[in-house]
Amino acid sequence: MRAFVLCAGRGERLRPYTDHTPKPLLPLLGKPLLAIILETLISQGFRVLGLNVWYLKEKILSFVEDFRKAHPGIHLEVFEEPHLLGTCGALRNAASFFTEPTLVINGDILTNFPPRVLFQAFLQRKAPCLMLCHRRKGLNRVRIRDGRVVGFGEDSEEGYAYTGLQVVSPEWIAELPEERDLVPAYLRLIARGLYPEALVATGFYWQDIGTPQTYLRAQEDLRKGLGIPLGPET
Repeated sequence: MRAFVLCAGRGERLRPYTDHTPKPLLPLLGKPLLAIILETLISQGFRVLGLNVWYLKEKILSFVEDFRKAHPGIHLEVFEEPHLLGTCGALRNAASFFTEPTLVINGDILTNFPPRVLFQAFLQRKAPCLMLCHRRKGLNRVRIRDGRVVGFGEDSEEGYAYTGLQVVSPEWIAELPEERDLVPAYLRLIARGLYPEALVATGFYWQDIGTPQTYLRAQEDLRKGLGIPLGPET
């Protein structure tokens, strides 16, 4: 199995923490978030990994060099961006990596949802794209009908929140339009009748690390034993 981690963003809402450290390398109880994500993927059976870099890329490249030495059986490929391309731009830039179904995960989330489960659900459904969604007050902007994502809007009790995890097929990557960000790109695909599918799940820990407040909350949650990534037998 293969997975791609989105790591290029500036992390502007996290300043001053990200003034000198890229968001994926911010430490959680002494370990970089990116290390937590990659080690979770490996424990779940992912052996071919990719990531994109732009902001403070030298620091992530240095991290990758050390990580490769510590995990010699893992293939880890890096895609440098000439400028910040946005989520969909990053996927198009790394199109050569997506030769088979691939898990895509944001590099700024802490979750104990087992990514292998999402990957297996994708294979069972034979969907071009499967997005993991849940309910999170303030973020319920995804509109789902009959298991398909049919649109995006304002936060709503009827909506769902995208977790930052999805599995995409090579065919889906090939169809991505010339948009930077996920929502406008997916809206254009939906308008063409190409619908992402949704896996709605409950009962797992999830926290985005997008602001100083949520970063500190994730630290505290880990101290309490919450959000500990799941191992291979889970």
